[in-house]
Amino acid sequence: MLVSLHIENVATIKTVDIEFDRGFTVLSGETGAGKSIIIDSVNLLLGEKANRDLIRAGETSASVEALFCSLGEDKIKNITEAGIPCDGELLICREISDNGRNLIKCNGKTVPMYVLKTVTKNLISIHGQNSAQDLLDTETHIAYLDAYCENKPLLGEYSKSFETLNGLISKQRSLMMDEKEKARRIEELQRQIKEIDSAKLKDGEEDELIASRERIKNIEQTAKYVKTVYKSLYRSEKSASASDKIALAVNALEALNQTEHSDKIEEYIKKLSGFRYEIDDIAHSVRQLIDGYGDDPAAALDAIEERLGLIRQLKRKYGSDINEIKAYSAEMKRELEKLRAVDDEINEIKAEIKKEKATAVALAAKLSEKREKGAALLTKAVRDELYYLDLKKVRFETSVVRRVQLNAKGADDVIFLLAANTGDELKPLDKTASGGELSRIMLALKSVFAGKDDIDTVIYDEVDTGISGATSERIGQRLRYTAKGCQVIAITHSAQVAAQADNHVLVYKKDVGDRTQTFTKTLNDRERVEELSRIIGGVQITKKVVETAEEMLKKNKTET
Repeated sequence: MLVSLHIENVATIKTVDIEFDRGFTVLSGETGAGKSIIIDSVNLLLGEKANRDLIRAGETSASVEALFCSLGEDKIKNITEAGIPCDGELLICREISDNGRNLIKCNGKTVPMYVLKTVTKNLISIHGQNSAQDLLDTETHIAYLDAYCENKPLLGEYSKSFETLNGLISKQRSLMMDEKEKARRIEELQRQIKEIDSAKLKDGEEDELIASRERIKNIEQTAKYVKTVYKSLYRSEKSASASDKIALAVNALEALNQTEHSDKIEEYIKKLSGFRYEIDDIAHSVRQLIDGYGDDPAAALDAIEERLGLIRQLKRKYGSDINEIKAYSAEMKRELEKLRAVDDEINEIKAEIKKEKATAVALAAKLSEKREKGAALLTKAVRDELYYLDLKKVRFETSVVRRVQLNAKGADDVIFLLAANTGDELKPLDKTASGGELSRIMLALKSVFAGKDDIDTVIYDEVDTGISGATSERIGQRLRYTAKGCQVIAITHSAQVAAQADNHVLVYKKDVGDRTQTFTKTLNDRERVEELSRIIGGVQITKKVVETAEEMLKKNKTET
């Protein structure tokens, strides 16, 4: 509920703080005192477009703050899902500047306008001569009826099924591509897979090719060194190599061992033989550095460049390196497999759709049944309220029409119909209701919905305009009754309405220096009598008028 409202530099308001309580609160005051400024300020908090003319003359900015407390779980969830921290309280601040700057904060976090509208849509509802637009919007009528029928659990169950059904249908549509498109895609995938697979790419191959290319470019110098090592260690045409000389030494030692039979000589033979094997191995290993290039290094270089060119071409098409190319190929193979198996998947989804649709249709039928029964009860209840509010000739009807196709709300269209005069045709509210009628119709609905809808605070802006006597008293009684289910705030010029309130705030203005300012004051019982007397008696307040005011307040307290 709304706990406090702070207004600064709005029109004739310099600074105003109003504390609100539960139950029914009225705001009264002379015409032009500034009651409409309070409504304009609250509308700013609900996301209404800011008019720079609202800024108090001589000031560069205006601001409005409101504190909401005791928020329910659904509202907390709505607020936190909008990215605003909330533990049951919400402080909204909006500042407008003469340069067009617009600053909005919710619990200290700066938010855009659409977020402000999202978090406040279920906090406050304003109804008056020109502000019951939600009632005029036929899209909201089904929500009113569902609230009256207490359909929230069933509607939640249906919404979950409907969302699942839509997801399955979307998935089916995405799978059921045009057959020509499907064949074209299969052909394209096969071509790309073949192109990659035929390349027979190996991990690390590109780096090895680049290294080989560099070696070939230096092949002449490399070959010179390799040949020197190879001839010196293993084989030389002009002179004996190290391997040859060791072989001669081993032969000589073996011959020597035939005569001397020394363990030392055998040890020398083994060591030299080992040296020779190592020398041979080194010579052959070094020789391999130029082996593989054959007798034509230029041809080997061309082959490497051609292979690198193929890899570059594949990289341009399918990935930044060989690993990405191979991963892309694997993904294409999976897609190809899915396309080939898509018919089976479609058939499975069709079966799921059939099953889920049956569930959704059954739940929608239950909703329709409850709505039709509830519509008859709601129609009677609203008619009784309208009759009580002296709209005896007004006919109200809750129309429930079955739809062919399901939508997010079920299988029904709900419209509130009205005939303002005897013999008139029933038509949607926005086609028939005048401002005064609409306010009272809204009050009738709110009386019927007391405690069932999701709005915490309802503000009525001069719902009693043009009404007096017993009708005003009845309106006050209905406002007080409605306040049992939610916080009700009403701006009124009627003593009969004001006397019914639990709390009374006076809006008045006075000159401060050379400027007129609007002020507010929460009245005690004595002050309430004075204000009621002013409303009843006007300029001349007689003793009888004061006694009437006292009696009205006393009656209200007795009935409460």
